[in-house]
Amino acid sequence: MGELTCTLSALVFAELYDLLAKERTWRESLDDRLAELGYDGEWLGDASASYLAKWEYDAQYIDPASAEGYALSVEHAVLATWILAGLRNEGDSYQLSADLRDAVMKRLAVDAPSLAGHKPRSMAPIIRGWTLGLVAGTFDPSVPVVPAVFPQDEHITGAYKGLIEHVLHLGDLGETWPELVGTALYVRTGGLAEALRPAPPPPPNRGLSYSINTLVAESRRQVPMHIFSRLSSNFARWVGRRNVLTHVKPAEDGTTFADSAALVRTWDQIELTVTGITQFICQEVSLELFDAIPGALRTDPWDYLKREIQTEW
Repeated sequence: MGELTCTLSALVFAELYDLLAKERTWRESLDDRLAELGYDGEWLGDASASYLAKWEYDAQYIDPASAEGYALSVEHAVLATWILAGLRNEGDSYQLSADLRDAVMKRLAVDAPSLAGHKPRSMAPIIRGWTLGLVAGTFDPSVPVVPAVFPQDEHITGAYKGLIEHVLHLGDLGETWPELVGTALYVRTGGLAEALRPAPPPPPNRGLSYSINTLVAESRRQVPMHIFSRLSSNFARWVGRRNVLTHVKPAEDGTTFADSAALVRTWDQIELTVTGITQFICQEVSLELFDAIPGALRTDPWDYLKREIQTEW
């Protein structure tokens, strides 16, 4: 399974910064963001060229067995996701994520065709909620996501890492799963939601419903409308189902434990739940980074990051 750290290939950063450098819609926001670090608008193009040179150097030697050894330190991803967080008010990041994935795969097909089918995790980038991450494992092309930066709350981070590990193990199971496999995802998702957006004091019976409804509402500007509609539909009756799975007794509407358990036994049934909590975590990370600069980025991060990717000495 490996360590849950977002270590990505130089190729990812070459293509990401190239896409950002060519995007005119976000130019003002990007310029303002880079200025906070003392960089100008030319930095994106220059950084892309430096990462591309590193990738072209590595591509001469890389193969499926050694691919992960060429991944860069997580600090490169931290800088990239901090820059991306400055765009969280610009709409959703789904198209940028798709464009990045396509650009990486096209370059792989030309420069290192043996890797195109192998799909090393260091070359499986994803952007959710304007947070850069990688897709761990090969169970699903979009989850579980290991973000470049985890939430500030260590308890939330620990619980989310546990969810990642749980999803990674699903690939070893044949459907239909024991109901407890899906129930565990429901319980952990509910706990994370309550930790991310705790309900205010009474009136009673607001708890988890308040947390889920708040997070879904916050995702409205962070995902495409068709995804938002699917998430809204998924979570509309989600709390009731989770309560029955947790407390076992039938719900007021007559829904039984058996009814609920039958709906958590396959990936199709729980995919949107995992997609939802992943989105909630990632949009929380970009929210936390929006107005804050991590300590590692406060003193010209590019000055030391570029040393890791130099190809001439």
